[in-house]
Amino acid sequence: MAVNLDDIQPNVVTSNLSDKIWLFYGEMATRKTSVACSFPRHLLFAYDIGYKLINGANAVPLQSWSDFKSAVKQLDKASIKSKYDVICIDTIGMAYQMCYQYMLTQMGVSEPGEAGAYGMGWKKIRNEFETTVRSIVQKGYGLIMLAHSDEIEKEDKVKKVKTTVVKIDIDKRPDMIIKGLADFVFFLHKEVKDGTADEPTVYAYTQLVDIDTKSRSRYFSPRFEFTYENLQLEMEKAIQKQYEEEGLQMPNSFERKNYYEQPVINFKDLLNDTIS
Repeated sequence: MAVNLDDIQPNVVTSNLSDKIWLFYGEMATRKTSVACSFPRHLLFAYDIGYKLINGANAVPLQSWSDFKSAVKQLDKASIKSKYDVICIDTIGMAYQMCYQYMLTQMGVSEPGEAGAYGMGWKKIRNEFETTVRSIVQKGYGLIMLAHSDEIEKEDKVKKVKTTVVKIDIDKRPDMIIKGLADFVFFLHKEVKDGTADEPTVYAYTQLVDIDTKSRSRYFSPRFEFTYENLQLEMEKAIQKQYEEEGLQMPNSFERKNYYEQPVINFKDLLNDTIS
């Protein structure tokens, strides 16, 4: 497709969830797949079978990287574009493992180091994974990547103390690709619901320091109960606040009143609660 610079129009920021790139990660049963399947016009690329008890999930069960590549290729079809706006990968860690095994077979080796000097094998795996996943966004779809969390112990040799650190449960090699691609990285944690004695729920953390989180919208609440409805509300609040701070008029279709007013939350307390 030829580029015509005369056609360039200023970008308009909207509260549409389905044109963003999301990474939701947390322990098992933290609503990752349920919320992803609540997105309108979603298509779930499923290595995990967590969708089996979710009514309305538009799921494609996958068993290999070849399956994934075939599904991605079909996203160019007009009939598919007319039905779906956002693609979900469940889980992105399993997708990478399938890519890893696929590329070893393609290179005819049992380990990446056998494919040539200067990390050639690893470079080919990285390129295959990044190019294929990124192509989903380049085709005009929003993207949701789901991952599990992992807890590791880190030892401070000076203070001689051990601390528990939460991380995304994925190999370090695709880790930066995934986090770099995402507009939002939210850590999900099961807790007792605010204002109750023992009712469990799931909270999303968006702005922690020592745990992987990311938000291209600086006005997201640092913590909120994780549901699709709350995610939509938080996005609307954040975008409204952005327009107000920039002194711009928000498009009428996205206006909301007083959504950005929220109590101040102590980040140190949030972090202590999360890793305890």
